[in-house]
Amino acid sequence: MQLQGRDIPWLSLGELIEDKAARLGERVFTTIDGHHLSYRRLEEDSRRVALNLRAAGLAKGDRIATLMFNCVEQVLTWFGAARMGAVWTPLNAGLTGADLEHTLRDSGARVLVFDAENQAKVDELDPALRGGLSLYCIDDPQSAYPRFDQLLAQGEAGVVLEPVAPGDPTLILYTGGTTGLPKGVVTPALSLILAGIRYGETYAVRAGERHYSTLPLFHAAAIQFAIMGPLANDMSSVIDRRFSASDFWQRVRDCGANVIDPIGAMTTMLCLQPEHADDRRHKVRVAIGIVNQIPAEVPERFKQRFGVPMVEIYGLTEGGGAMLTSNRPEGYCPGSNGRPHGWVEIRIADEHGLPVSPGVVGQILLRPLFPHMFMIGYHNAPEKTAEALRDLWLHTGDLGRVDAQGNLFFIGRKAHWIRRRGENISAYEIEAILGQHPAVGEVVVVGVPSEIGEDDIKAFVIPAAGTSADPLALVDWCGGKLAPFKVPRYFEFVEDFPRSITKREIERSVLKKMPNRNAWDREKVLGRLSGQSSR
Repeated sequence: MQLQGRDIPWLSLGELIEDKAARLGERVFTTIDGHHLSYRRLEEDSRRVALNLRAAGLAKGDRIATLMFNCVEQVLTWFGAARMGAVWTPLNAGLTGADLEHTLRDSGARVLVFDAENQAKVDELDPALRGGLSLYCIDDPQSAYPRFDQLLAQGEAGVVLEPVAPGDPTLILYTGGTTGLPKGVVTPALSLILAGIRYGETYAVRAGERHYSTLPLFHAAAIQFAIMGPLANDMSSVIDRRFSASDFWQRVRDCGANVIDPIGAMTTMLCLQPEHADDRRHKVRVAIGIVNQIPAEVPERFKQRFGVPMVEIYGLTEGGGAMLTSNRPEGYCPGSNGRPHGWVEIRIADEHGLPVSPGVVGQILLRPLFPHMFMIGYHNAPEKTAEALRDLWLHTGDLGRVDAQGNLFFIGRKAHWIRRRGENISAYEIEAILGQHPAVGEVVVVGVPSEIGEDDIKAFVIPAAGTSADPLALVDWCGGKLAPFKVPRYFEFVEDFPRSITKREIERSVLKKMPNRNAWDREKVLGRLSGQSSR
């Protein structure tokens, strides 16, 4: 296969790791939580997992779920499933109770592999649901459940693995759980290989380089940055179980990383750490960034302090993941998510799906330029699939604009717009203005129910270190920078925001439900002082 001027010899994950094992052998491919996995062991152990699953009665298309934090066994389960044509379904390790049971039932998983940290959740599953699963525990020798080691035993003779085609489903990732019941995004086999190739292009990586990550392997970002990118480009990766802002750079130095991925709020957290003489003592060449998830000034502050440029990207799970556009050094456009570089076609559309002019904000629609790149659809949700893929475009639910040079500017999720007294207001626009105030460390803006209908605007603020909270100063700051109807009514000062387990996604739905009793109310204060309140 020819792709972007490069010969691609692999059409499945099995072909990919067989080729790498033959060429790179005992070279370490990834180190997860201190445990090494060579290219050869990845190939041999994943083959054993595939053969043993097949011998146990699993068939092509069956779902094999994992519930665990980052570990080598997670990768072996994934590639073992892929090699027999089964569908790996990594579950968010933060799921509990009804959320976990819903996701397991919806996936139709026949196997669940879990770690000791999640064993209690498995114990508490509905007995009928648990009884229908083949269960394997990876790291508790005292567990009453079968051990994962059984899947690493020598495979039975005579077991045959069916061939896997590029368009066969290989992965289900559940997404959107913070705004409603999660949807399972079904991803074809070739899509993951294409993501690895995009990674190599986007970050101009070289064979032998190393990627460091703390992202969880039940999310698309870690799958693509920390596994598929290094695998497709003869690199290695080091993956830790959890992010630590205070230990991050020491871990980077220890492993000799050249590429890092502290996306979203992690970048801000690193910039808020006390400055250190060793801030630039590392081998990092480039960092992966996503603009508009963090204050606008953070990428430049990160570059100046740590000496590491950020290449900002745009992507989503339904579109084959990350790096659909990238803001590369050649043709760099400040504040943008870059251009598609021959991977996708972009349309910015109005509410009718019709294209708008350059510079006008609308919904981001995408169309792949290669087969088997985007999702097959949502698992068990044909109506949602048809809605997302209508008119031969993937409707992302994201808002953005494109300039005359084709650079994409992500504005925010449609769900992050606020309807106030007949006006549609971008939460990100208000956050960008408030985030420039020297007393604001981080800010999140949400819509909260108004007593007169629609929404009022509420800003949650983490004060910058060494500053005091003054809502009147923030209101004054907004004056002249925002239209009066965009100035928040409520300000609430907090120590942190509720975040997803990745520590990169702020759970806005939780903030929206918080009562206003601890919030400063502009209309009450200024209305009493001046006898009026702004529209």
